[in-house]
Amino acid sequence: MKNVLIVGSAGYLGRSYIQMNKEKYRFWGIDKVKGDHNEEAVYKEFLADVTDLWSIKQVKEELEKESVKMDAIIFSIGINPIQSFYSISEETWDRTFSVNLKSVVFMIKELYPIFKEKVSIVLIGSQNGVVGHEQRIDYGPSKAALIQLAKNLTLDFEVDNEKDIKVNVVSPSYILNQSNEKLLTDSFEGKKLLKKIPLKKFVQLEDVVGTIDFLLSDYSKAIRGQNIIVDYGYTIV
Repeated sequence: MKNVLIVGSAGYLGRSYIQMNKEKYRFWGIDKVKGDHNEEAVYKEFLADVTDLWSIKQVKEELEKESVKMDAIIFSIGINPIQSFYSISEETWDRTFSVNLKSVVFMIKELYPIFKEKVSIVLIGSQNGVVGHEQRIDYGPSKAALIQLAKNLTLDFEVDNEKDIKVNVVSPSYILNQSNEKLLTDSFEGKKLLKKIPLKKFVQLEDVVGTIDFLLSDYSKAIRGQNIIVDYGYTIV
């Protein structure tokens, strides 16, 4: 059974992905808080701040003690402070880029020694990294940079003679779930957003999970450095 590390295992998408695939993969998790999982769903979940490389180093050392090698990593992390040009502070800007972008780069560097010879990395981006959106002055650019990062990592890893590392991005639109269903389906803003989607459908959790599964599989071995947008066509209009 493949070892899959979920960075952001306590978040909504991380938790859901683990629950939907608990029979398929052996999951390990990293998050600042403990996730709400069935005991058998995650073999071990580490509490760590992704922006604190010392704590990530401790996680790596724990995994090395258990001789664990990762087949795949899903970076399901990110913060969205809901800021505009007029409200953003330098501190908030730096924090957003530290969590959404910088942590990914340096966690990959730190965890590289526990990669298997063949590894798939999936970064969770956002459609906001492709199209403009109000109140996303820091979030959108950080996700756009994440998409570019996948391209640059792909070229850097091309010269790696020890490991075959595949990196791609999944960029979903708003994912319809219990917490936002009323907002998306009943509010004026939700109806306004729906009008922009050619298929007039909001993304379901299964749409995103299925795309991640495809990118983790050998069927996508030729797909490198790409951004797969899951939005029922929102970004093409």
